[in-house]
Amino acid sequence: MRRLLATAAAAALATLAISVPAQAADMAYVALNEKGLKQVLIKKSWGPAWLGPVDDYETNVAMTGLRPELCEVNGKVIKGEKSSSHSAMFMNFAQSKEGHLLLLQQVVYQYKDVQTAEFAWQQLLNSSSSCSGTITEDLVEDGEKVGTATVKTSVFIEPSMYGQDQLIINADVQIDEPLPGGVDSREAADQLQIFTYTGAAIVQISAYKDVPKQKNWVFSEPQVATVETLALLAIQRYHLMAYKAL
Repeated sequence: MRRLLATAAAAALATLAISVPAQAADMAYVALNEKGLKQVLIKKSWGPAWLGPVDDYETNVAMTGLRPELCEVNGKVIKGEKSSSHSAMFMNFAQSKEGHLLLLQQVVYQYKDVQTAEFAWQQLLNSSSSCSGTITEDLVEDGEKVGTATVKTSVFIEPSMYGQDQLIINADVQIDEPLPGGVDSREAADQLQIFTYTGAAIVQISAYKDVPKQKNWVFSEPQVATVETLALLAIQRYHLMAYKAL
């Protein structure tokens, strides 16, 4: 009996030894090709209906690099490290009120490997501090000043619900026309950008909203929450596609 039990135990251990490597296969991030980079983009049908009907939808994929753009300070665009490849999605939501505009963009910056992406992410975080502050720029048409745009930019670095750090850059724009401080101040716009990093990619979700009136912050709380949710969706889409068993 003992010999039978020993034989059965040995057989079970042999079976376990064969099955363990398959269960404990090494996982790693792999570089996505053009098809994969397109698949990770947010689809047109996923455009949240409460933002308005999707009026325009475009995608672009290129196995060439692109530098993330954070902000513009005194005429200089603050950029991150150039990626190895990228893909992008653009949505324009039709608005029921005249003169209102709402846009959404997603960009996936894929680097050659995890180490390069981690370096690019740290550089992006370091560069983001240059964006914080308030600047005033002249609006010029046909060589003549027609008004001013005051841009107040806030920068936040905080963890998402999945634990990854997020870089959030909010730009609040007040446009005064035809003269600064005049009664014809007629436009306000905001840009909300969320950058998230995992594996070999940095993923950016940007929303832009414009309204034909003076307003300090044009995004509603539900709209901000929607953009934050889309940022989480975007980074998880990349993770599920690129994290593979080797």
